[in-house]
Amino acid sequence: MNAETSGTDLPPARDALSGLAELIGRLGRCCDLDEVLTCSLDALADLFGFEHSILLMLDERGSSLYTIATRGYERPGIGSEVRFGAGIVGKVAAEGRPMRANNLQRMLVYARRARESHDPSTAEDTEIPLPGLPKANSQMAAPAMVMGELVGVLAVESAQLGAFSAEDEYVLSVVAHLLANAIDLGGVEEPERAGTDDGAAPAVVPPLGSASTIRFFAVDGSTFIDDDYLIKGVAGRILWRLAREYVDHGRTEFTNREIRLDPTLELPTFRDNLESRLVLLKRRLDERGAPLRIERTARGRFRIEVGHPLRLEGVGA
Repeated sequence: MNAETSGTDLPPARDALSGLAELIGRLGRCCDLDEVLTCSLDALADLFGFEHSILLMLDERGSSLYTIATRGYERPGIGSEVRFGAGIVGKVAAEGRPMRANNLQRMLVYARRARESHDPSTAEDTEIPLPGLPKANSQMAAPAMVMGELVGVLAVESAQLGAFSAEDEYVLSVVAHLLANAIDLGGVEEPERAGTDDGAAPAVVPPLGSASTIRFFAVDGSTFIDDDYLIKGVAGRILWRLAREYVDHGRTEFTNREIRLDPTLELPTFRDNLESRLVLLKRRLDERGAPLRIERTARGRFRIEVGHPLRLEGVGA
């Protein structure tokens, strides 16, 4: 395995088979998808020397990818996008095969126009910067697939020239497929639990301080908090649903099941990947220090924690 030098001693190189065995063992001890993603990227670093990694998932339109997890970057860039065919990651998504380049000047270079809300007068930029090393010279990416269907792309990069070998490509491909299966399993419907009332609204102590405004555009799910872009698509619609339930009914406890059955969220009918969308939303809220956070409470159940009063503004909702 090749490992880039960073001024610190890296763990000794391990052969691919023992490293993958250790990774699988670690994944078996994870309790949810959020933990699986963190564990996998950490293992790429300490077992194989891939210090800078990014996992992107297929969006609901099936034409681009969004970032759900990163490691080794100053800014995580959760929610940033790559279109099919753009850069190595986009080509891997489009062609469904791993690729590596060992003489690059920039990882994940791609161009896309800044999106606007459906109201041209607002002209708000909804671009989230994609993470990457300023002077990347090597990059490698592999498709994450389940039963012939693309789930996402796993990519790594290095400042070194010629950092990645054919063996590294095999390892990354295996890890990508492991992640694809974990994500797919995250969409398995959780069993009914006796004695629960999904509609119950526990007593909520109203938060203090100045109100935060959540603005939602129904046309594409774009969601802003205090004029700062947060997220769009299914994740944006989920956030709007949670915020409305909190403001209108004081609810803080939710289940994956009820979210999955809500037709207004426009979840894909096949492999909705709801769990991964909740992870995306949770990480994006955490990254932005938002006044509303998501915390998992049990398998298929979660709650929201609200730090400031919320003011809702729906456009076309």
